[in-house]
Amino acid sequence: MGPRMYRSTPVFSLHAAADTYAMAPSSSSTVAGSITPALTRRLWYAQWIDWIVEARSHRVILLVMGIWLLNGFDLIFTILAHQQGMLQEENPIARLMLSYGTPSIVLFKIGLVLIGSYPLLRFRTARITELGTLVILVAYALLAVHWSECYELYAASISHDPNLAELNVLGN
Repeated sequence: MGPRMYRSTPVFSLHAAADTYAMAPSSSSTVAGSITPALTRRLWYAQWIDWIVEARSHRVILLVMGIWLLNGFDLIFTILAHQQGMLQEENPIARLMLSYGTPSIVLFKIGLVLIGSYPLLRFRTARITELGTLVILVAYALLAVHWSECYELYAASISHDPNLAELNVLGN
C-alpha cells in the first residue's frame, strides 16, 4: 500500500503498520470499510507523531534563524569594538581577518554560519539536532548578554568619574 493522501498532501507515516491496520475493514461493523474507535485512536496517534516530527523541523528552522540573528549582532559588536579599540580578538583566524578589514571578517563570519547551519538544516527532523541547535542559540544569547555588559562598562568608563562607573556597573 503506497502513501495515503490527506488534505491533498502525501503523508509518509512513521507508523505505517498502524495506518495499514487502521485502514482494514472492521469485522464488528456492518458498514464495509468503517474504522473502529480503537483503531481510529491508533491512526490519530500515528498522525500526531508525524505532526510532532514535522513541527520539530519548523522549530529547528526558527532556532537556526535565531542563531543567524544573534550571530549578526555578534558580528556588528565585534566590528564596533575593534574599531573603537575595545577588543583584542583572541581567535587567531578572526584576528587575521580583522587586520584585513571589515569585509573580510564579514565574509568569514557569514561563511562559518552558513557552513555550520547546513548540517542543522539537513538533519532538522532529528531530536539531537533540535537540542544541539537550542544549545547553540543559548550560547549566542549568553554572548549577546556579555556584549551588553561590555558596552555598559565601556559607557560607564568614559564618564568623568571612574569610581562612579565602577559603582554603576557593579550595582552597588
